[in-house]
Amino acid sequence: MTEPIELAIVSAGFEDLYLREYPGLIAVATALSGYDGEDLVQDAMVRTLANWEKVRRLERPGGWCHRVLVNLCRSRWRRLLTEARFLSRLRREEPSTEAPSDDVMSFWSAVRELPERQRLAVALFYAGDRSAVDVARILDVPEGTVRSDLTRARSAMVSRMEAEK
Repeated sequence: MTEPIELAIVSAGFEDLYLREYPGLIAVATALSGYDGEDLVQDAMVRTLANWEKVRRLERPGGWCHRVLVNLCRSRWRRLLTEARFLSRLRREEPSTEAPSDDVMSFWSAVRELPERQRLAVALFYAGDRSAVDVARILDVPEGTVRSDLTRARSAMVSRMEAEK
C-alpha cells in the first residue's frame, strides 16, 4: 500500500512539468518525425519521471525533456535509416517516399533534409517555440551556433523553395 504514496511524493511537480511541456514536445516530435510524435513524447516523459529526483533539481527541467526527446528522435532516425537500407537491399530498389501534398508537410519534409543540427534547431525553435538560448542548452552548443544554424537553414530552405517553383 505504501508504493502509491511514495510515487506521489516522488512525482510532486512532475504533473506541472508534464502539462507545461507536453504541447511543445508534441510539436517538436511531429516536426522531426513527420507524423504524430506522441509515442516519442510519452517515452521522453516516462524517462523524465524515472529520473525525476535528478530532473526536478535542474534549472530548466523542460530543457531536459526536450533533450531526451531529441535523442529519442535521433535513435528513431538511425533505426529507420537502417531499416530502409536493409529493405532497399532486399528489394534491390530505393525506398519510396510519397511527396506530401500539403504546404506544411512539404516544409517539414524539406526541414528533415537539412543537416542534423540545423534540422534540430529549426524544429526546436519553430515547432517547439523555444528561444535560441533554450535550443542551445538542449543541444549543448553555444547560442551563436544555434543562430548560425537557423540562418543557414533558412537560406537552404529559401534556395530549395525557389528551385521547386
